[in-house]
Amino acid sequence: METNNETVVPEHYNPNQLVTYKVIQDGTPSYPTVKVVDLEWDLYQNRSNVATLSQYISKVNQLENRLADYLEMDSEEIVGDICSIFGFNPTKEIEFEATATITGRVLVPLSDLADFDIDDMDLTVYADSHSHEVEIDVEVDHISRVD
Repeated sequence: METNNETVVPEHYNPNQLVTYKVIQDGTPSYPTVKVVDLEWDLYQNRSNVATLSQYISKVNQLENRLADYLEMDSEEIVGDICSIFGFNPTKEIEFEATATITGRVLVPLSDLADFDIDDMDLTVYADSHSHEVEIDVEVDHISRVD
């Protein structure tokens, strides 16, 4: 026997049909009327929320089971374990300063040599890191002539 995985939409299905259903909130019933498509969306959202809540309940249970172990751990190990349970990857921003020596040569036409001032040269320096997410600001403080 061959099975077909196609979803067959019933002929009588109407996503815009109005449906009245019962809602009990704080012990008081009400009977809202909505389109089927809106009710389907609410049900989809509810299933998604239930799945998310189930995941968090599982993580909280893991955390509760580890509480006794935390008494024998230092704070960094505890934070690392909690981050592992919840899937967090926290970061800490560390400020740094680096010093670089840049040497180079510039070709200046002999006709411009008398007016050439090395301090007027526009030097652009680029720095990057391929191993970490880094924000780098580069400033050229001073350019001096070697000869």
